[in-house]
Amino acid sequence: MSTKSSGFLVPVLPSNRRFGCVFAAMFALVAGYLAWRGPEWQAWSALTVAAFFAVATILAPQVLAPLNRLWFAFGILLGRFVNPIVLGVIFFLLITPVALLGRAFGRDPLSMRKRSVASYWTSRDPPGPPPESFRNQY
Repeated sequence: MSTKSSGFLVPVLPSNRRFGCVFAAMFALVAGYLAWRGPEWQAWSALTVAAFFAVATILAPQVLAPLNRLWFAFGILLGRFVNPIVLGVIFFLLITPVALLGRAFGRDPLSMRKRSVASYWTSRDPPGPPPESFRNQY
């Protein structure tokens, strides 16, 4: 969620109640997993933290405000590092090989190869809509 302020998107914190519900559910799931596969004391610890978040969410959500801000700032910081890495991986492992293969097989989607023609315009047959139809477009 974000708001527009002076041309920039400014992120808005989620509500403290929503933050508390998400963390209570997350720690409850971790407690369930640890009860199934992990040491019992870790499961009880996670369940205690889940109970804290659940009680704080119901009774006093304003107590969760500092944790909410800290978690949000961590997400912003993490996004600044992870986004360029993920986009770089996508570009160099997906887009670049496809482009190189297309070039190797002679693909020319824009028909821009050197050729001896008077114009690079492509002729349309039928020629398209009449020029009068483009007046008063809005």
